[in-house]
Parts: sequence; structure tokens; C-alpha cells
Amino acid sequence: MNADNPSCRSVSPADLFDLKLVSDPQISPCGTEAVLVVQRSSVVKNAYFSNLWLTSVDGTQVRPLTHGDQSDSAPRWSPDGAAILFSSNRGEKSGLWRLPREGGEAEPLIQIEDAAIGEFVSLRDGSALYFTLRATPPWSRKTVVEERKQARKSTPPLVVNRLSYRMEAGGYFGEELWRLMRLDLGSAGAEPVGIIALDRDVQSFDVNAEGDRIAFTCGSGPDPDLNLQLEEICVLDVASGEIRTLCAPAGPKGGVRWSPDGRKLAYLAHTDTRDAWSGIDSHLWVFDLDSAESRDLMAELDRPAGDCTLADLCSFGAGFPFQWSADSRSLFSLVSDRGASHLYRIPTDGAGPVNLTSGFEGVISGVSVAADSSQAVIVAGGPMRPNDVHRLGLAAESTVWTQLSDLNAGWLASRTVRPATEVLCPSPEGPVHGWLILPEGDGPHPMVLYIHGGPHTQYGRSMVFEFQCLAAAGLAVLYTNPRGSRGYGGAHSDAIRGDWGGPDYRDLMAAVEHVAARHDIDDNRLGVTGGSYGGYMTNWIVGHTNRFRCALTQRSVTNLHSMGGTCDFNFSDTPYFGGNTWADPQNLLRQSPLMYAAAVETPLMILHSEGDLRCPIEQAEQWYAALKRLGKQVEFVRYPREANHGLSRSGPPDLRLDRLERILGWFRRYLVTAD
Repeated sequence: MNADNPSCRSVSPADLFDLKLVSDPQISPCGTEAVLVVQRSSVVKNAYFSNLWLTSVDGTQVRPLTHGDQSDSAPRWSPDGAAILFSSNRGEKSGLWRLPREGGEAEPLIQIEDAAIGEFVSLRDGSALYFTLRATPPWSRKTVVEERKQARKSTPPLVVNRLSYRMEAGGYFGEELWRLMRLDLGSAGAEPVGIIALDRDVQSFDVNAEGDRIAFTCGSGPDPDLNLQLEEICVLDVASGEIRTLCAPAGPKGGVRWSPDGRKLAYLAHTDTRDAWSGIDSHLWVFDLDSAESRDLMAELDRPAGDCTLADLCSFGAGFPFQWSADSRSLFSLVSDRGASHLYRIPTDGAGPVNLTSGFEGVISGVSVAADSSQAVIVAGGPMRPNDVHRLGLAAESTVWTQLSDLNAGWLASRTVRPATEVLCPSPEGPVHGWLILPEGDGPHPMVLYIHGGPHTQYGRSMVFEFQCLAAAGLAVLYTNPRGSRGYGGAHSDAIRGDWGGPDYRDLMAAVEHVAARHDIDDNRLGVTGGSYGGYMTNWIVGHTNRFRCALTQRSVTNLHSMGGTCDFNFSDTPYFGGNTWADPQNLLRQSPLMYAAAVETPLMILHSEGDLRCPIEQAEQWYAALKRLGKQVEFVRYPREANHGLSRSGPPDLRLDRLERILGWFRRYLVTAD
């Protein structure tokens, strides 16, 4: 990691697959150890595998618990701490497994070939498991597909009767819903049983300590697919089957959790019901079942709950949402703030949130707090190192950090990782916060502006492997959080409502000019790139300025008008953009980069995947066709259906490597080797 160490070499794209990625820590009931997930890559098998590891909280040992080429995930301790329950695809089936704490052979609790398993919760007495399950549509089940192949028959048509019949990374599921299931563990060979029959998905859920009530979130109204921002909390009485809807404020809701005393329900929510695009931050709320009242526990903290940071070495939005203290008097939650994420203690009595990791210059993506709230095991990283596991002492007035793992020590010791310098750039709407990575050697350096997706996310103080690859190729990398980004207050993130390409564009261009004038940057060798909304902004930029020598747009949006019917969730575009595809489409067209294709003079590469259901490939097809017909300098790289919207973070290793090499090749061509 030390640039002055002669044994270090520059980071290369293939180095990505030598990293171990850690996530989802879970501290044991007794608080002496924690189980976690460690992912690795296999270039030979072109796949990712994950296993469970165990670490002692005193840091004396870190060791693997499971082995083999499968994906073990979502570990949860049994209530007595004697075993670990986890999800796995062993045997090419979705399943829940149980592993003795001391190790040995894991035993299957349930294996289902044609279904996906979501959340699961164990009863305190260990007698049963509750979990969510979504069956594979009949036409795509394994045996049915094999029978069709043998009979030389075609795939039958998919009959669609609902708006939400496909989802990015989930594929096409048709009419199948997420259902709540129960599995009794007391008798051998028990089969899972459906608990409730709803005409909508069961989303997050939790079971109270006594096991007699289940709280869950679900869609609201006659067509929940149409109004994703209208969700409700329901409570099921297990004995009677009666379902009661709580009178919580309208708005999106998720992550519902019972307090240990059973008198409250905590959940993530906000009350902006205008649309599913909302830039309004989600906060931690509590519903008091005695008073039937909800309260926003973060009303005085103008920041979003959870980790909103985008990076390529961890999954976005995964892991720890929040956790109750044992006395039901407070909650622990992550909060995103100016590119970092911190652990907060949030009392339920209105005393106000307390930052437990103030001064931490990194991103916390996973937390598990001990039963007595005296300590936590966290997964955290920084701009120059991937995530590792740490112990955080919470009993003292000031928290004490102890690093428990160093899974990539050898990797870091042999590669040169470049530091990120914080920058604050003036802009007409106010300062723009970001970071600049400079390559080794003397400048002036060519520079790439990298724009994050979302748009309502943040770049932050975590290591982005791709940025290190660009720096190793001799390129400076500027990445910022313009208007629309989270972590800077609700007004900041909601500032681009109905005006993509307005305040955000001005922020980005102001940051480029500020950095180019004050740092060792070659003002004539600038490039721009980004994915998803970042791809949208790349397209918008090249249609409105010739400031950049080249551009590269990834999984992008080009035509908001057509995306209104082809995106997997964009069904509430009218309030956000002020129009839809059949009525008042002027704003959608005005804000579509496709409308400005004739003005593009910047050489452009388009990267897009055929399996992308979030920003369908028709967006890239329209953009390429328009630019090609206009005689522009454009190249279109179509990745196959094996790749989806998450190619940069979770795509097949060989295609992910191809993508990185093409990006480096494009910018080398125009910014490094060009005169």
C-alpha cells in the first residue's frame, strides 16, 4: 500500500479477483465471537463463492467455518448460540442450513429447487423458522425446461397481468409473490407451510419474542405495484390468523423489527408519498402499540438512515439496517453523512441521536451489537483498504476500535494504492464535496470525472477498485456528490426533482473547473464516465458541452420517455418528472439526452448489458442508432444476457474483467497516449 515501497506494483484489473470481501457480521449471544461472510472469486470457474468464517471478539483467531464452491450467506445464530443458521445454494437448490458452532457438517433444514428464499427468523425456543419464499414461475422450473428441451418445444409465452413482473437481478417472475412460510423444526421431514395468503408481496417481516405475533410490511391500495411509495405495516396474530393494519403515516416502509419488550415496532420510512423516485431521506421510526402512534426518531438529524454509499467491493444497501437495545429504550442504526457512514445510538424517548463513531473517516457497511449493548462487531473500510472486521467497544464514554481481521494484508502489501484527497468545490447552488485521486509521478495529469448512479446515493470514503485501476493507468480520478446525492440533507438530495441535468450538471462542471485549475491536471485531457444515472449524466454532458476529450457511458438512461414503460420499477414518473409517456411528455423529452444527440461532438463508448432490467438495453440502442446516423464517433459494446445492471459489482468475472480493460483502453487511447 506504500507507494514508496519498491516491492509494490500498480493495481491491474485482474487483481480484483485476488481480494477477499467480508460482510454481514453477527455477534454470538454470549458476545465472545462473531460469524461473518467472506466472498472470493474463481477465475477458472468464472464464478463467485462465499463461505462463513468465525472470529473471536478478542482478535485471537479468524478462521473459516465452511468450505467449498458454493454461496453460504445470511448467517444467524440460534437463540442458544449452539448453532448457526444460514442460507446456501449447496446442491444447486435454495436452502436453509444449520451448522454446529464448533464446526463439522452442516445439515439441511429445507432445500427447494424452484424457489428463492428471502429473510428468515428463528423462534426464540428454536422450534420453528419463518421465512419468505418466492416460487419460480412454472414455465421456467428446472424439470419443465428439461422436458421442453427433450421434446424440442419452444419456451411458452409469458402471460402478464401485473405491472411488476420482472426485477433487476431477480429476472422474470410473472405472477409469483413473496410469501410468508413456517417450517417446524421439531419433527423430521417437516414441510414448509404458508402462513397467510395475500394478493401482494410480503416484504420485510419480524416475529416477536413470544412467537405469537408477526409484523410485516406490504404494498397498499388496490394495485400495490402502481404505488411503490404507499406501503403499510400489518400485524398477524399467529393463533387466530387475524391481520391488523397499523395506522402509521403513509409512505414507503421497510425493515420492520419488534422491540424486545414487544410494545414497539421500529421501521425505516419517510412520508413523501409523491413517487417512488423520492429524494427525501428515510429515517428510523417507531410505532408504539400502546398509544398507536408513530414517531420519527431522526427528525432533528437531516441525514438518511443506513449506508447509502456506492462502491464496487461491496453490495449497495445490503446488510445491517438497525438493531434494538436489549432494554427496548434505544436503537442502533447506520447513518450516511458526507460520504461516510456512522453508527448511531438513537433513544426512543426523544433525547436525540448520538454518533458513536464521530471522527471515523470511512464507511461502515455492517454492524452487529451485542445483547448487552457493551460492544459491536462491525465491517468497515476506507478509501485505501477494503472492508475488514472490527470490534467496537461501546461501554466507555468514547468508543474503542480493535481490528479483528486483515484478510487482504498480502494484497495491500504488494500493490500501490493511491490516496484520495478531499475537495470542496464552489458551485452556483453551493459547495460540491468530493475526492480526487492522483496517479504516481509528476503532472499535469489527464483526469476522468466519474459520476455515481442513483441518483439518490453517495460516493464516499470507501475503496473503489476501478478508481485505483484508472489511477494506475496514469489517470487522475475526480468523484463528487453533486445535488441529488444523499448524505447532505433532504434539500440537497431532492434538489434535482424534475430537473435532471440542471443543478447536478452545474455542480459537476463547477467541480471539474475548480479541480482542473488548482491541482496538477492537464486541462486539455479530460474524460467523463458513469453508470446508470451516472451514465445519464455522461450522456447529458456530451450533449451540452465539448469540454471533455472523450466519454464513456455505462448501463445508461438516454430516453426517459421510453424508459417509463421498460424500466422494472418506474411506474410513478408523473409526480417526479411532471408528465408521463402518454400525457404531458414534454418534460420527459426535454430531460432526455437523446433529444440532444445532434450536439454531441465528443467521442463516446457505450457499455450496456442485455440482461439489464433496470435500464433496459433499448436505451443504449436508441442512443447508438441516433449518434451513428448523425455520423458521430461512437462505439457500442453489448454484453450478453449473463450480465445485468450490476456488471461493475457482481457481473460474471470474465465479463467484469473485460469491462475494466475496455474502460482503461478507451481512456488510454484518448487521454494518455493521444497527442
